[in-house]
Amino acid sequence: MKRRDFCKALVCSAALAPGLALPRAEAAAKSQTVGRAVPAGNYTMSFRSELSQMDIEHEYYYSDSFFAHTSIQYDHQLALATLGMVTAAFNTWASDAKYWANGNVGRENSLDAAYTKLGFGDVKYRYYDVDVGRAGDFVGWSTARKTITLNGKRTTIVALILRGGGYGGEWVSNLHTGTGHAHSGFIIPVHEVFADLKNYLAAAQQRGELGVVKLWMGGYSRGAVVANLLAARVNRELPGLERENVFVYTFATPVALGPQDYPDLQQDYDNNHNADGSLKESWGESNIFNIISSGDIVPHLLPEEWGFHRNGNDRFLPSTRNEEELEDLNEMGKNDFGPTPLDFSWLATDKETNEVMLRMEEYFISRENYHEKYEAALMDMIQCAFIRSEKEVTQNKVLDDGEVIQRLRTLTHLKNMDYWKISRAVWAASTMSRAVLKRVDAENIPIRAQQIVVPILAVGLCYGLESEAVSLIAKYILMFVSMRSAPDDAIRAAFCHHCENYIALMEYYAPSEHCMEATTRT
Repeated sequence: MKRRDFCKALVCSAALAPGLALPRAEAAAKSQTVGRAVPAGNYTMSFRSELSQMDIEHEYYYSDSFFAHTSIQYDHQLALATLGMVTAAFNTWASDAKYWANGNVGRENSLDAAYTKLGFGDVKYRYYDVDVGRAGDFVGWSTARKTITLNGKRTTIVALILRGGGYGGEWVSNLHTGTGHAHSGFIIPVHEVFADLKNYLAAAQQRGELGVVKLWMGGYSRGAVVANLLAARVNRELPGLERENVFVYTFATPVALGPQDYPDLQQDYDNNHNADGSLKESWGESNIFNIISSGDIVPHLLPEEWGFHRNGNDRFLPSTRNEEELEDLNEMGKNDFGPTPLDFSWLATDKETNEVMLRMEEYFISRENYHEKYEAALMDMIQCAFIRSEKEVTQNKVLDDGEVIQRLRTLTHLKNMDYWKISRAVWAASTMSRAVLKRVDAENIPIRAQQIVVPILAVGLCYGLESEAVSLIAKYILMFVSMRSAPDDAIRAAFCHHCENYIALMEYYAPSEHCMEATTRT
């Protein structure tokens, strides 16, 4: 597969300044039609299941006619199709067999198959070719397009789908709030994706007349917040792309901005509330729709109490304790989502997730205190959870203490730390690790947990965090990585983030049952 034609795009980029006021192709022979119209119907897409630890297939309805109406109109079928695409954008589970490798190893295969089925061509992928242990303030994304006749006009649908799962060490950036008020790990990738989109559109126009351009954007989790911010910049800085032609659906969307942060990345900011902070009676106009499970802890980070909100309209899917609904959802889970279905009666409710957030706010005290005392430590602890060598993947190798010391000395924030301080932390972590592994699963400790427990504990100790706090943080990281459940509200709130939860709730609840704020049905 030919990809990453940056040079061609850069040559053409001047044609896209300042917006989409592009010249028509000079000769008809130069005009190229990319992609194809497809019949409306059900299409199977794959997604990476962390629960079942395999790639799972699921069916979604798609029609090119989704883009015949204005983007201001919420379209539940388009939202579901977008959910299919953004979950297909996860790195495939199968590609983890080449976890450490750089180059084309098939991390984008699920999304590539979906693009083909839906008739999109000229597909470009970014950051799908880097090893899964790579950390940094970047995001994986793809662009694709099709030119068809829509409403009697030549129309090009451009898809920009951002990756939000299975990306490994990139997770470190989710903790990188930075020194300012806005979340650095979410803000920084927006600018790179925006520049690439401009280049992609310019190059596409040089190859043939695009006609009316419709932009379809979507993301899940990390990809969702970048899409949410990117939508504002697109609408502000690409005037040839009318707002009514920019379709944005995000899922499990974190927050990144306070009201004073980055005006160029704000559009329909905190659209669920009035200026005085009171909840609106109905959603205002927007082309940005954020679909959020009420029990999911990820969209609660960073807390509203710290002044952070999203662009566009938040549409909350209910959490439930209604017995009839739980029975229906669990039946869906047994039949539709692989060998390890989600138990919806076990997931956290809105109230329980709020209580977890209150405890976290009390622990971290403030955003500034989190940044000063915990940010670097947590980023390095998370990075240790995702760095894996070929031998660790293929031979289940567990590093000895000397090898752990060498690994820690490669981490971003520990490179300049005293060697003997790191060594003492590793030796202490080896002793602590037995108790921590017992707390995760006393009878069946997965090899993945055995591989990362000492490095994670050692990092926390290097930073001088309290032993009990280090142990607790390590326990949660191990449980998330190993998919070990426990009767703990934080774990139950985190399991609400699984895409199986979103797929089931989106298919079960009609748009009329979406809420403007998180809620639990009884």
